[in-house]
Amino acid sequence: MKPLNVLVTLLVILVLGSSGVPAAENGGGGAPSHLWADAGKSDEKEKPDEIAIQLKITDATAPSLVRVEYTLRYDKGEPPSGSGFRIRCPNCGSWHGFDESETVKEERPLESPGFVLTPTRVITPDVMIHPRFVKSIAVRYGDEVVSAKVSGWGKDQNATFLDLDKPLTGAKALNFTPDAEGPYYAVVHARRNGVWTTGVKALSKAISTREDGRRFISAPSYCLIVNDDAVPVGMSMTGELRVDDSWKGAPLEWEILSAKEMGELLEGVTATSRGGVLRVALSFRSPKKSGRGFSRYSDDEDEGKTERNVPGLLIDEKRVLVLVNLKPKVTGRLARVVVHTQDGEKVKAAFDCTLTDYGCFLASLDKPLPGKLTLSSEKITDFLNRVLLAADIRLQGETRSDYFNHRRIVGYEIGWRRNLYPEIPDGGEGKSFLFDSEGRLVAFPVSRRQKASVEERWSYDGAVLTASGDFKQLLSDLTARDASKPGAEKQWSRHIDPSNVPLTEEQENRLAWVGMELQPLNKELARANNVSKLSGDGKIGALVSYVYQGSPAEKAGVEIGYILLRLHVEGHPKPLEVQIEPYGFLGRAFPWEQYDQLTEQYFDRMPRPWPPAENTVSRALTDLGFGKKFRAEFFSDGNVIYKDSEVVQSPPHYDSARKHKSEPLGLTVRDLTYEVRRYFHKKDDDPGVIVSKIEPGSKASVSGIKPYEIITHVNRAPVMSADDFSKLIVDREELRLSVKRMTKGRVVLIKLKGHPKSAATKPATDPLPRKAATTREGAPGARP
Repeated sequence: MKPLNVLVTLLVILVLGSSGVPAAENGGGGAPSHLWADAGKSDEKEKPDEIAIQLKITDATAPSLVRVEYTLRYDKGEPPSGSGFRIRCPNCGSWHGFDESETVKEERPLESPGFVLTPTRVITPDVMIHPRFVKSIAVRYGDEVVSAKVSGWGKDQNATFLDLDKPLTGAKALNFTPDAEGPYYAVVHARRNGVWTTGVKALSKAISTREDGRRFISAPSYCLIVNDDAVPVGMSMTGELRVDDSWKGAPLEWEILSAKEMGELLEGVTATSRGGVLRVALSFRSPKKSGRGFSRYSDDEDEGKTERNVPGLLIDEKRVLVLVNLKPKVTGRLARVVVHTQDGEKVKAAFDCTLTDYGCFLASLDKPLPGKLTLSSEKITDFLNRVLLAADIRLQGETRSDYFNHRRIVGYEIGWRRNLYPEIPDGGEGKSFLFDSEGRLVAFPVSRRQKASVEERWSYDGAVLTASGDFKQLLSDLTARDASKPGAEKQWSRHIDPSNVPLTEEQENRLAWVGMELQPLNKELARANNVSKLSGDGKIGALVSYVYQGSPAEKAGVEIGYILLRLHVEGHPKPLEVQIEPYGFLGRAFPWEQYDQLTEQYFDRMPRPWPPAENTVSRALTDLGFGKKFRAEFFSDGNVIYKDSEVVQSPPHYDSARKHKSEPLGLTVRDLTYEVRRYFHKKDDDPGVIVSKIEPGSKASVSGIKPYEIITHVNRAPVMSADDFSKLIVDREELRLSVKRMTKGRVVLIKLKGHPKSAATKPATDPLPRKAATTREGAPGARP
């Protein structure tokens, strides 16, 4: 080899590097690759031609690229939503859309790219915005703007076809040649940095294969495909091309759903949804007063409601799937279920069962109804980008609003137990019921039932769009239930939550029994007990401050000073982390010393002096269901200790205690329960009933008796229960009540017959002159 040739070769190697890629593209310095076009590398010679090809394609397709402008508006105070014009992100793989309401606020149209197919027809991405939000549609080319209207939709391509009022001057219709040879390029048209920009990119030759056997070539979200001579070959509006070249050809040859056909389909789904998706009115007993005082955590806003209207699916002529996620505590108060038909008929229904994994329950109708829904058995992934019919159903009290439009599933999210959850534009998963063209229900909004938790934190529990196929077999098993057959219960019980059922008023306040009082852990306690690492520096965990005799905790060997961290429950993948809310009266002790100044209008607003039996731990265990086995994780003296236990029902507590209401006295008393006796330092054989309610203006109120005081004797006879109290006051003209307030006792005299103001009483420390003097009496068993 001549010395000059050797020198040239060495220079080429140094510049290009061992990979044959120019040093500038390899991250190092060096001259641009086009300066080395004569260096003997054939692929470097192609780069100037590649640039020329892309410039030629850009110039040739420019007359066929237009902008579609949707002028949007609010309707009935609602902002427009539903834009299907979304771009798949190359980084995260998800679809990113736009906020349609912002275009109204900013007084500009929503814009999407368009491609001219004929002088008066344009194809554009399907925005899927309900017509009620669309004020007008126009197509712009340069400075010319022409009005347009929708003429059809691609059945399985995310495309809308628009008819123009007149041709656009200078615009050029695309002439497709399917058999034009490659290489092929994708042409995209979109706003970038605020400016409409045309991009040209070589079409990928890489083939992707899904696990279900579907194969495709990836392409930009919405693009025109041409060859290197700028000859149009086909289009893609889904981001995927079939590998068999069936994608080639003019879009007007696709399967297109005309505007007339769409109207007919929407009429059909209107009738189907109104007959099969019904309003269900639920009635609940009023919730019991919690007596928790002032909590930094608000209760679920739905827990206190006594009436709710929710959607229900008529899955057969006598069975309704009621779509509402009720916690066991709320289901326990369920008193009545009434189904309202589209004709205004009211049909009573009986609660059947709550589903274990989904936020809904089944109810059996008193009489059969027509219009049952057919659930699609087709795989949810087969509906990708297909036109589906959507019923957006909103219930505001007894008022039902229906809006019907088309939707497309544009992607899927993997979720619980690897189920695939369909995604539709506008976040309408919570209210959209999707049907196919045959009227079969494809997907509907339902929430996933969350596992029991002892954490008092907000968690998302909203409905998400769920494939009907996920329910088809489950509902089939439940519908085929025959309780008369031995062992039938075992066949379907895994789908049913036996602890989430309506209860009688007496059963409503039943609780799980742990048998220990818990003090919330904090940063200081966690560090003092060397448990910071296991408790997140005191964010979770509770210190055992007392263990009740004979309780499950005592039987398991739990000791005072143990720190309860977590509960491990079979079937719950995540341990239930313990987080107890501090209890108190505005952060301080109960103000017994100021109790005489408390007027009757505040009686019902006073929190209980003692921590209630129901806390996050007992509630979570109750929701798990009695008989459920669990393992409690404790920490003590530097060691983690596990205690196996089972959820059992507690002995009567304050809310479930037997009670007696005396109309003549205007007060209600309850039995002393374990946690009340603990607070007042009462033995099991100490007499007494606790005052739980005082009626304003009653004899009891006028006499000075207040809630949470203890009546130990009636006419010197000991009172051991509410039943005793009811017997001791019968047919009495005058009552002598021994009343205890903590360690202080007094006698209250009340006349039941005669002058209405004949009641006389006065606590020793009461300065109010309107009450008569009383004597002090030390009740048996009183201790400081």
